[in-house]
Amino acid sequence: MLRQIYIVLKDNIIYQRNYAKGLDDSLFSSVFLNIKNSAFSKFGEETASYEFFTYRLSFIVEKNLNLILLFVTGLGDDFKNIKLQLQKFKKEFLEFFGDNIKTETPTIIPNVLDPIIDTIHRNLKPKISIVGFSGVGKTTTTKLIKSEEIPMQHIPTITGEVATIKIGKLHFFLWDFAGQEQFDFLWEKFIMGSDAVLLMTDSTLENLEKSRYFFELVNRVIPYARLAIIANKQDLSEAMKIEDIERLMGQKAYSMIAIDPNNRPKMIRIIADVLDMDPKVSPLLKPIFERDMLMDKAQEALEQGDFNLAVEIFEKISNICLELGDDSLSIELQEKADKLRSLLG
Repeated sequence: MLRQIYIVLKDNIIYQRNYAKGLDDSLFSSVFLNIKNSAFSKFGEETASYEFFTYRLSFIVEKNLNLILLFVTGLGDDFKNIKLQLQKFKKEFLEFFGDNIKTETPTIIPNVLDPIIDTIHRNLKPKISIVGFSGVGKTTTTKLIKSEEIPMQHIPTITGEVATIKIGKLHFFLWDFAGQEQFDFLWEKFIMGSDAVLLMTDSTLENLEKSRYFFELVNRVIPYARLAIIANKQDLSEAMKIEDIERLMGQKAYSMIAIDPNNRPKMIRIIADVLDMDPKVSPLLKPIFERDMLMDKAQEALEQGDFNLAVEIFEKISNICLELGDDSLSIELQEKADKLRSLLG
């Protein structure tokens, strides 16, 4: 997963875009010095990669311009894929800004660069794996995330399912695979390269104790991945409380009732939290949370009879939906705004 990107020209950061938690300013400064010394040494490679704690720092240089393009990703990302994206990005960047960065006061236009970077993020999108034993609600949760019809009857997943999910502007791979123990020989291969692992349980003591197996599997195969417990079926009488689950497992846990479609926004927030993506800041998730907040305000305005405000909010939401690529909802909300405006007129 692409977490951050830096463009450094003559030791000055001329562009930075953050998708998720990564290196803070002071840490980047110290790490960059080592990268620069290596990259511009006599035998330094044009493209290289370094592991730094839970991050992979990959860069490409243009020595004649004293330019470094640097990606901060997860350790699970394949450097071969990153290298291809770096090479492509360098070519595009120099086509757009090659002449500009040779001037005394180079200026980068974010509106031009941001969409290019967003495309790179889609090509280096995160992988999220849902693990857990049979019957705990993995497939139901997958369908909840995908906003599909919720299955009310358990149908065991055979081998597994991989889907590309789009939430707002965030694209990610979602892996849901069979929880039956006869398929355990596949689990290790399925979770390889995951940025995050969601461990599903049915919130019973027996299942939680049994699920410790997945803790060991994740720590052995992908120790760099982020792990969280989804305590499903919290509506059942035998379900343990979240506080007790966290105390028992020693791990962050989230309560969930996956058969309730209204819990999709909560599930999206869990994904954002697990990926260390602040929805208030992330350029990928910010629009969708802003849209949901405005929907609540529009409903409140209608209930209070403030129709002028409702019209204004509906038009704002319509524009956000257009930005997110949800044209049908955008048209629907614009029609609501037009109807209200005609009634007011």
